[in-house]
Amino acid sequence: MNQKFYTLSFLFLLFYSLVGCSSEEQGKKEKVIPKKITMLFVTQPNCPSCDKLEETMRLEAPKELIDRYFEIKKVYLGEPIPANLPPVNGTPTVYFLGSEEEALVEPIVGEKTEAELMEFLEDSFYEFKITYGIDIRALTQENNNTQQNNKRESNETNLSTLTL
Repeated sequence: MNQKFYTLSFLFLLFYSLVGCSSEEQGKKEKVIPKKITMLFVTQPNCPSCDKLEETMRLEAPKELIDRYFEIKKVYLGEPIPANLPPVNGTPTVYFLGSEEEALVEPIVGEKTEAELMEFLEDSFYEFKITYGIDIRALTQENNNTQQNNKRESNETNLSTLTL
């Protein structure tokens, strides 16, 4: 009798653990991989530090990265920001956000040199890779290659119909 009890208990626990694992897996939400990192730029009118940071962002090296891998969203001080972010501590403040508006790295606060800005951009690439398991630069390059191939195929199709 004891052996039957232990066997049935074991089978019950095994069944319960398998059902429990599968329902947990079903409950997990897959992370959406964003195409770009959102830069939430908190500014205010007549802010010389904000203007200086924007100038730095337009320098060749940061501009190239920002244009390719980031989407800038501007909000003014006092406007709502996602509740899960640390409070704004002066302007400019720039948050680097993932697909669910979660902070990928600490925010930029105040004006930065080009080297400091580049460090924040590189840190956001690193944290994106950790968060989503993919290098956004490789993902973007892959998307560009696919778009070029689609464009090339479309051009080839257009040319073939012209020669008919």
